Amino acid sequence: TSPSTTSAPGPGAPPAKPAEPTPMETEGAGSSGEADRSKAVEEIHAEAARIGPVHALECDNRTGQYELFGIITHQGRTAEGGHYVAWVKRDAKTWLVFDDETVAEVDAPRIKELYGGGDWHIAYMCLYRKMETLSLEEE
Repeated sequence: TSPSTTSAPGPGAPPAKPAEPTPMETEGAGSSGEADRSKAVEEIHAEAARIGPVHALECDNRTGQYELFGIITHQGRTAEGGHYVAWVKRDAKTWLVFDDETVAEVDAPRIKELYGGGDWHIAYMCLYRKMETLSLEEE
């Protein structure tokens, strides 16, 4: 006899079973299911071609530094009740507080007090913008 080119099971091992097709290979084989999948793939490719390539936004923040310029606070003891207020930086020394129809000026150091506690404001969302220069000089 001539040697086999395929590996045979070891002595005493059961003979190898032929590979069975996977459910993916048998599902809808030769049926309309395959045609439906092909049509869906074609539609996806057509939509991707219509949209065009997607590129990440180019980062143009040369300094890597950001400044806090806005805060949304929540005032109240629970998430189910309370009040939201917006705080927007006007300049280096002044912030504007938008509390419903009332707008007021506050000194910048007051912003550091927005840490909550009892019924006081707690910063809920902080808004930052890129800094164009690393200068520490204030406006």
